[in-house]
Formats: sequence, structure tokens, C-alpha cells
Amino acid sequence: MQILLHQSQPAQGFGRLLLRPGTEPPGAVQPVGRQVCTCFNVSETSIVKQLLGTPGDEPRRMADLQEKLLCGTNCGSCIPELRRLVCSSACLQPAGA
Repeated sequence: MQILLHQSQPAQGFGRLLLRPGTEPPGAVQPVGRQVCTCFNVSETSIVKQLLGTPGDEPRRMADLQEKLLCGTNCGSCIPELRRLVCSSACLQPAGA
């Protein structure tokens, strides 16, 4: 149920299955990953995906994240984690990117 709420997906199709006890979702719901930016509900999965397609140095990649996903542009509490992800994803970039 929580995944449906976070992803703003309609729950009507699940009907009574939502009342079933347990921790498994009632259908094929894709988890979004750990939330990094609370202000704009940006997950770590989205950030890593964006970084894999962004060439350049660390400041350019950080600017791209802020421009495309808006993370790190409101309260700023996620900026340290964004910097860590930018830095750690640098080794995943192809040579010459």
C-alpha cells in the first residue's frame, strides 16, 4: 500500500487485496528505492539512473541532477547524499565521458 501511495498509483484495482495481512504487495508493484530528496520525492534509483547518462565532471553532474530532477534545490538537506552519489558514480562512467 505504501508503495502505491509513494508512486501515486491508483489503488482501486486491488480492491480487498489491500486489506490482506502481510508485507507483500497485492500485485506487481515496482519498488522505487530509497528516498534521497524528500522535498521532490526523488529516489536513489532515479538519481543513479540520471547520473549514468550524464557525462562531465562532478560539479556538472550535480548541476544536471538539480536541473533535471530538482533534488537539492529546495531545503538542501539531501545535498551531502547527492554529492556522495555523484562521487561514487564517477567510477561507473565510461572512459572519455
